[in-house]
Amino acid sequence: MLRLDKVIKPWKEAAALCDHINLYGFWNETAFLTKSGDLGMVLGVPGVDYESLDRASQEYAVKRLESALKSFGPGFHVYQYLFKSNRPDIPFASYDDPVVQAAIEQRKQFFEAKRDHLYQIEIFYCILLEGPRSKTGLMAALSRLFSDPAGAGAELKAQFIGNSMKTLLRSQIESDLAQLSQRVQAFTRQLSDFMQIEILDQNGQFRFFRRLLNYDERRIAGRPRHTQFLDYQVVNSDLEAERDHLRVGGHIVRVLTMKEAIGETRPLVLDALLKIPGNFYVVTEWMPLAADKARKEVDKRRRHFNISKTGFVSQLGNSDTAVNPRDVLVDESKQADIENLGDCLRDLGEGQSLGEFSLTIVLYGEWSARLFLYQRKSEKLV
Repeated sequence: MLRLDKVIKPWKEAAALCDHINLYGFWNETAFLTKSGDLGMVLGVPGVDYESLDRASQEYAVKRLESALKSFGPGFHVYQYLFKSNRPDIPFASYDDPVVQAAIEQRKQFFEAKRDHLYQIEIFYCILLEGPRSKTGLMAALSRLFSDPAGAGAELKAQFIGNSMKTLLRSQIESDLAQLSQRVQAFTRQLSDFMQIEILDQNGQFRFFRRLLNYDERRIAGRPRHTQFLDYQVVNSDLEAERDHLRVGGHIVRVLTMKEAIGETRPLVLDALLKIPGNFYVVTEWMPLAADKARKEVDKRRRHFNISKTGFVSQLGNSDTAVNPRDVLVDESKQADIENLGDCLRDLGEGQSLGEFSLTIVLYGEWSARLFLYQRKSEKLV
């Protein structure tokens, strides 16, 4: 049966690229505002030289970062960006002393000969705080009917007239900005003894946003012309959608995402990604859940697995004595899931947090054959 809504869905969703970008403008020198009313900051993280650390030191650094990330509770989105670029430009200074300058020239020639095997890594964190009016829909409007009657009424009206314009209050934005700044400062102070985290200004954030959507250096360079309409300003390349890839400017782009979470995490679990000889950036998103919602979700899954671990026919007995337990087939995998969820409840009681996690890899290059080879290598690692 032909469904008309599926036929016209691509036509309804077709729009300019800037319409799909949720950036609005800069609220101040270090914070940006989205169209949905969220506030965010971008942090430049120098990282840790893990190759010079032993196993215990790596574990310590990971635990420190894990403890610092607890500063961002429910309502925050923590995005981690890792950019890997080949053939980086290595800066060299000039000196008046001819002996020193000769040594610098030899150093230049040495690195120029090895430039094809060199790469640069840059790490950024984007901390986003959901606004009180960011969620849309009927249930979201009803949930804030008493706390924000004006916003709830506007959202209910938008459900019927199709108006997507959102009205934000300066007092709410300033309150969110104070909370965001406090949490970001607490995060940077906890890690200040072994890394110097930088809060990017408007020019740094503008270049960071452009790097996500443009891959030619001449398209990335520039400064914001206005503190508003960032969605128009950061898009600076032509976009073409092919059958199995995207073409952004003069580069071919492939996007990979994680379908299933890995069984365990450890330091340098994705270290093999750095061995791929291609340009890419990795994006992870962590959204912590409130303790009560996390416990409710775990209990719901435990009940589901407890009911489904035995067959439907085995549950038709009138009493426990009428069915021989030796004749009941139990799915051991479901029982293992119940035990793992029980461990989650114990971790929640010990102060650990649960949340939603996603990982995306964006590969880009000028040659399609090499890019497809890099894609196959990435798929084996993720």
